[in-house]
Amino acid sequence: MAAIHTIREKLIGQEYEFTIPHFFEEMANDDLIFADIEKAVLNGRIQRKFTRDPRGTRYEIIGRSLDGR
Repeated sequence: MAAIHTIREKLIGQEYEFTIPHFFEEMANDDLIFADIEKAVLNGRIQRKFTRDPRGTRYEIIGRSLDGR
């Protein structure tokens, strides 16, 4: 199954957890709410895959926020 589909399934099933303060800081800096993140994940696409992170594989997802940003 493609990674974006797996990520979307986890989001829909609420099978995720954000514990890194950096995530919340960046979200606030960009004036986003969690609903913006959900919309971007559900309707966006993977832009980049990061495989050399010691925490594991990460993905950059590009998508629109609720207000179209």
